[in-house]
This record gives sequence, structure tokens and C-alpha cells, in this order.
Amino acid sequence: MTLVDISPDVLEYKPPFTAQSTEYVTIANNSQEQIAFKVKTTAPKFYCVRPNAALLGPGESVQVHVILLGLGKEPEADFKCRDKFLVITLPAPYDLGSEPVANAWPRLETEFKQQAVSKKIKVRYQLDSKPQNEIATPTEKEHQQAIPAQVHEDVQTEVQPQHLEEQTEKSLKGQESSSPADSVPPVTAKSETTSNPAVNSENKIRNSDISDAKITAASTKKEPLSAQEGSLNSSALIMIAIIALVLGWLYY
Repeated sequence: MTLVDISPDVLEYKPPFTAQSTEYVTIANNSQEQIAFKVKTTAPKFYCVRPNAALLGPGESVQVHVILLGLGKEPEADFKCRDKFLVITLPAPYDLGSEPVANAWPRLETEFKQQAVSKKIKVRYQLDSKPQNEIATPTEKEHQQAIPAQVHEDVQTEVQPQHLEEQTEKSLKGQESSSPADSVPPVTAKSETTSNPAVNSENKIRNSDISDAKITAASTKKEPLSAQEGSLNSSALIMIAIIALVLGWLYY
């Protein structure tokens, strides 16, 4: 067991860093005599230490408040804090009376410098952690997400019936504005064609007559062509016969 125990090794501060935040240094006197301690820092503008100097009796301990006063703005993600604290303890065997330790410290340091116990404490900013007020539990997040979804469903259920009513009113108005003459004739014509067999048979006869007329017209077109071909063949034979007679008369 050491005569003086000083902890921790690192002071870790959490965001937000623009607000005051307090960490603690514990000093325990394990010796049999009274000691005096003093806390120094490399950044006195940003920290407040209470108490920064005091007496500590045998077997006693004290918790020193190290207050971060707050930065001007939040540090960057890659920021590395280089602030440090130095805790120095010296024996104080005689009573200082009403004299503050800060005033008696130079005299004690000169007399008991060889018996001094000191420790350096580093400072670390936990930049990867979130403020406590910004950390929401999963149930709170689900509840926050469920409320807008439920409101959206309620709005849809209210809007859809109104939309259907508007569509039905428009369709009814369209039916009332349309005249009977526009909708009835196609139905009556269809019913007449389907319900009157005589008309259907008459239409079939007309269609057959038209097809027969087309066939006779095609045949009449083919007959003149065959007659023309026959006349051409006979005239060609007559011409050949005449040429043969002329040639025979000339050479014989």
C-alpha cells in the first residue's frame, strides 16, 4: 500500500462539451501523518478545481471536483485533448493554523521536496458518445414512428369514403345527363337481331346472292379471255398457211 493513493489516471468527459461537466479525483492519505496537497492544470481557463489545495489527516480521503467550464463550440471528431492535471502531496507535520495551504505551499515544498508524491492525470473527451438527452430507447423510437403511421392510416380511412362518395355522385350525374336515345338504340338493335330469326335468314340469303354474283362476274371475266386466246391461235394458223403458199408459189 502506497502512502498516498491518487486516482483515476484519466478524466473522461462526455458531450455536450459546451456545458459544464464535472469529474472527480480521489486522494487518499494512507500514512500516519498529516499531508498537504495541491492540484495544478495546464488549462486553467477551461477548468475549475475545488478544492485545489488543502490538508489531509492520517487515514482520510478527499474527492476533488474537476469542473469543465464548457467550450466555445463542440470539438471536431478527430480532436485529441492534451489537457493534463498534476496532483502533488507533501508532508505537513506541524499545524499551519489559519494560514491557507496555498500560502504555505512554497515553504512546505522547499522543506519536504524530497518526500513529495505526485501524479499526472490526463484528460480525454469521449467524442464518439452521444449526450444522454439524445439517447432514446427502442420503445420510444418505435412509439414515435408508430404515431405518424397511425395518423396516416386514420387520414386515409377518412379520405377514402369521401372519395368514393364523390365518384358515385359523378357517375349518377353522368347517367342523368345522358339521353335515353344514346343508350337504348344499341340495346334494341341487338335484341332485334338476336330475337328475330326471319331477319337473320334474310341476311344470310342476301349474303349468298352477293357471293354468287361475285362468282358469275369472275367467270364472265375468264370467258372473254379464253375466247380471245382462241381467236389469236386461229389467226396465227391462217397467217402461217398464207406464208407457206406464198413461199411455195415463189420457189416452184
